[in-house]
Amino acid sequence: MGKGGDVAENMRRTLNDQFKQQGIEVTDVIITDVQLPDMIVSQMANKTMVLAQNAAQKMNQEYEMLTLKQGEEVETLKQRKKEERSKEKQAGDQAVNEVQVQLDKMKAETKVMLNQIKQESKVRVQNITADGNLEVTKLSQEKDSKLTQLRSEAHRDAERMKAETELFESTKVSAANLTKAKNEGMAAQLMAEAEGVAAPKVEARKQFETRQKQMSVWQGLAKNKQLVLSGETNEELNTLMLCDAIMDDPSSDGTKSQVLAEMLVMQRGSKIMLNLGDKQLG
Repeated sequence: MGKGGDVAENMRRTLNDQFKQQGIEVTDVIITDVQLPDMIVSQMANKTMVLAQNAAQKMNQEYEMLTLKQGEEVETLKQRKKEERSKEKQAGDQAVNEVQVQLDKMKAETKVMLNQIKQESKVRVQNITADGNLEVTKLSQEKDSKLTQLRSEAHRDAERMKAETELFESTKVSAANLTKAKNEGMAAQLMAEAEGVAAPKVEARKQFETRQKQMSVWQGLAKNKQLVLSGETNEELNTLMLCDAIMDDPSSDGTKSQVLAEMLVMQRGSKIMLNLGDKQLG
């Protein structure tokens, strides 16, 4: 680079010497390309290759040394960590053993305490149960005594109330029976007196109503044009007369009454002809 700078400066001075007379000044010259002979280029390349190989070999050696050093440091660190872990494990096992011993001791003490508490609780429960049973027995006896007393008092009160009720009922019933007998006697006397006064009037009214009903019946019979009067007591003769009256009635030709009359005559054993329309049945 120093030689190239000198060459560029010499070139600038030479150019200024040539162009200053025309008013041109060159302030800087930069060499952008150099064409060297092949032999020089080859020598320079070989030299550069050798330098690069030497540098690469040196760097490889340094890398191998560094790698070896790091490996040794890693192994040393592993060994140290392994020893530390072993020490820590021993310390942890010792601590665990101590804790386990303390735990076993606490378990044993707790077991003893639990057994003691169980025994105490059992005794206390037995005492409470006994006291409770005694109290229940006392309360049961008091209850039975109270119930017996209440039953006696209730039975006595019930008998007294029953007797008072029966006495009251007997008194009221006797008074009611007496009043009833008096009222019935007075009613009978009044009814007898009323019947004695109203008997002739009631009898006359009954006879009048009976005569009115008889006249209504006779009036109805008189208006009945199909009425048949007979002075005979013979049932067969009265039946034949009734049938004959029905069949003689011109308005009953072909009616249900005429058919029934003819069937009744046939049932009585008479031999007649039935006229139903244009047909004759024997």
